Amino acid sequence: MLTSKLEMTSARMITPNFSIVATKILKKSDTIYYAEGAEFTTCRDCTESWIVSGKKLDIEIGEYVQIYHALVKVKGVDVLYLPYIALPIKNERESGVLFPRISNKDDEGFTLEQPFYWAINQSQDATFTPTFLSERGYGLDLEYRQTLSSMSWYEFSSKMLMDTIYYPEMKNTERSGEKYFRHFTEFENHGHWSDNMYHHLRVVGSKDNDFLQDFSLYTEDFVRSNDLGVDFFLERHFENFDMGVETVYKNNLITNQAVGFDDSYVQILPKIYFNTKPLNILELDSDYLYKLTFGLSSDYTVFKQNRLQESSFRRNVGRLDASPYLEWQLFSLGPFQLKTTYGVDYQSYRFMAENQEKFYKESGLVSTELNFTIDRIFGLAYEEQYSANEIKEQDLEKISTKANLGKNVLSDAIIGKLPAIDNNLKNENIIVKKNSFRHSQEFKFIHHQLVHGSEEGNDAFNEQIATEEGWFDYRDAITEDTLELDSDEARKQIPLKNTLELQWNNVLIRKSPNKFDFFVDNKYLKDNFTYTKLGYFNVSQGYFLGTSKGDDVEDKLTRLLVEGAYSTKTWNFSFNDYYFHNGGDYILTMNGQKRFDLVNFLAQYHYNSFPDSSLKTIKSGFQFRPIDVLGFAVLQEYDLDADENLSFIYQLDFMPLNNCWIINLNYRETQDEKRSAVNFIFNFGNNDFDTYRTNFFNFNRLSQ
Repeated sequence: MLTSKLEMTSARMITPNFSIVATKILKKSDTIYYAEGAEFTTCRDCTESWIVSGKKLDIEIGEYVQIYHALVKVKGVDVLYLPYIALPIKNERESGVLFPRISNKDDEGFTLEQPFYWAINQSQDATFTPTFLSERGYGLDLEYRQTLSSMSWYEFSSKMLMDTIYYPEMKNTERSGEKYFRHFTEFENHGHWSDNMYHHLRVVGSKDNDFLQDFSLYTEDFVRSNDLGVDFFLERHFENFDMGVETVYKNNLITNQAVGFDDSYVQILPKIYFNTKPLNILELDSDYLYKLTFGLSSDYTVFKQNRLQESSFRRNVGRLDASPYLEWQLFSLGPFQLKTTYGVDYQSYRFMAENQEKFYKESGLVSTELNFTIDRIFGLAYEEQYSANEIKEQDLEKISTKANLGKNVLSDAIIGKLPAIDNNLKNENIIVKKNSFRHSQEFKFIHHQLVHGSEEGNDAFNEQIATEEGWFDYRDAITEDTLELDSDEARKQIPLKNTLELQWNNVLIRKSPNKFDFFVDNKYLKDNFTYTKLGYFNVSQGYFLGTSKGDDVEDKLTRLLVEGAYSTKTWNFSFNDYYFHNGGDYILTMNGQKRFDLVNFLAQYHYNSFPDSSLKTIKSGFQFRPIDVLGFAVLQEYDLDADENLSFIYQLDFMPLNNCWIINLNYRETQDEKRSAVNFIFNFGNNDFDTYRTNFFNFNRLSQ
């Protein structure tokens, strides 16, 4: 009689996710097994790193393994006894206890966080993290997530605690015997109602502003600006235009008060906008005067304080902002193109206070652009197949070490060097990929001319927006005066009053063939390529054509912008530099990263020489991985002007090759806190575990 049952003694059961060694294994069905005197592990090296042994095991493939009288061993050492434990042996999310997080902070002592994960269903999950803070008290972290559709979701996150050492009036590290409830909460929702309509809502709040400093490791992932509150927008796209509404209601963080609402802070309640796509008015089949296009960007914004405040500035205003334009393509001959654009910036302000005169301002700008492009292509992108018998041994060795070979070719992307080529290898076919490169140069000559501009109405408001402190945003600036403003954003712009701008833009692109797909007809030469932007180099210089700036050439030069970037598999570098001829000041940013086999170096440099926004900082670090199981990293940010550290991080990772667990030790210090932490990451078949191992040279992980 045939049966699906099978009994084995002194047996071993090996699957891609786990292995079991037992004195007896009984197969009850295709998915149900029973074992006695067994050892269970998910390690690749069987029982060498950790095991859970038990008298009896019930195994359901793709679900759970239930272990009775379980004994946990690490490296052969008995660690923990449990009368019963159930472990998931499937790739789907599972509810259960996550590994704790342990940290220590100066003056505040030891912190223990124990997360519990609840996989509610395929579209919902939650994490509860009770927290013990030895000096502050007890707390709880909550996270809830739900997907409503493929593009609609919401999430809720909150950190709460009953704090025994915090006073709202002043910070103190001595216990008061009283408890003060504190929290930081975020709610975020995105709804995609259709392909053309969606909304986004984000609400962030805190019981007190000191929470952001006391628990910066938690809050830094949520704080994106110097205020907290409500952000909301709803947008609808049509064929030729889009429209929407936006609302911002927030509390200012840059204030002396730790608790309460800054009523003087200006809110946006609401902003309604309407924008058109470029609309063709005229289009001819000609090389001259062949296209006339119209467009419009507009909005009406209500700026309002929570409560009206006495101030020298008018802060409760409704502003209409409209920017219509006409663009005329004058000619297109080979690589040469000429076009001109006439645009109007118009703003009108209505004040909510009684008996306040309205204010209007407008400007008209004509920009004429002549550009031509020069492209040069190097090489041809294609795949070529050779038989090893047709190639000499020395040539075969050269081909085998090329870095741009496909999956089925020889490569040096392995540990150590390639062995000598033998005769068996020569019988294989070898595919060689050839790349091509395109260097594109674009030259632009752009003339900017303010043809008209005026302001009328409320004189007090006209004086208010003459400086950056009086603006609601950059749109309040008077166009003709932007060059004279002490604002980095204004300084970086090309002045628009009778100015000629020269741009020289370069880009280098690599074209690589993809693997040929025999199942896609007639598309190999059309779309079977990958394009990669390797680098760029751009120069922009403005020159005053008017006579108001003096007769010297240097007096007529506006800011000079030089920017560029280049990247390869092992290193990348980028920079942008604004140089101001009148005064010799700089605004410079540089980023560089170089990776070797064992070491990765990173450097970032920021420099601003203007006295009112002086900045000189450098951020540097390295990651060293001498062996596969051990990695060490250091990251430091330093203020060169103040001659002091802003922050630094030391981090050590121990990552055994058995793919079972990882220990992460880190110490970080900022101007606000010093904290050490231990993270123990265990592999229960989670795909994210491999990601942690393979991204060791990713510096983003250090800042988390």
